[in-house]
Amino acid sequence: MASESEEQRVREVYGEIAEAYEAFFPTLHRYEGRVERFLEASVTPGSRVLDLGCGPGQLTRELAPSVRVVGLDLSPEMIEVARRGRPSGEYRVQSFREPVPPEFGRFDVALAVGCLDFCDDLPLALGHLSAALEPGGRLLFSVLERRPGLEGHEEARTRVRTAGPEVALNFWSFEETARALSSADLLPLSYTHAPGWIQLATQRTMYFGWWEVERCGASLR
Repeated sequence: MASESEEQRVREVYGEIAEAYEAFFPTLHRYEGRVERFLEASVTPGSRVLDLGCGPGQLTRELAPSVRVVGLDLSPEMIEVARRGRPSGEYRVQSFREPVPPEFGRFDVALAVGCLDFCDDLPLALGHLSAALEPGGRLLFSVLERRPGLEGHEEARTRVRTAGPEVALNFWSFEETARALSSADLLPLSYTHAPGWIQLATQRTMYFGWWEVERCGASLR
């Protein structure tokens, strides 16, 4: 998993842009409606939803009041924006290296979109998410996918410039992600290779592996 120094760089970058994040990326249109479709199909009244790497909370802000939303993020500034947007939500600063706090209980639905790229131990991160899901719970997550011949996606790890410190991004092959899912007791339901981030400095579109998975097996806790 990313070292504490790496996480501090990510925390600094996102802390600086927390208030302006949604102005830079209005409604995250570059995700082509994937998150909205997943939530519409998976969330029902009374569902418990985990949003890992929640940022300003825009992905779950408009869910029905009966839905319990828990958001975790590295950035205290992002967490503050998320709290303002959905006062009924529960938000906490949380390292990707740590398990989801057990006092939150288990979740029916989880998101981890645009955040696992900062983790250098994908099996560990997915294991933490799996442990937080009810058996049968659904997770939508994305990873920057390593693909030979696709510009900017050839290496397993790269550093990118930001307005603040450089940050490291991790790229996982399809096969590596599939193995990590198996070790975390997560069953793939759907996969697509599609646009994710846009690098502001270069205006290059970065591509995600988008995975919808289900927690299977007996309870781990």
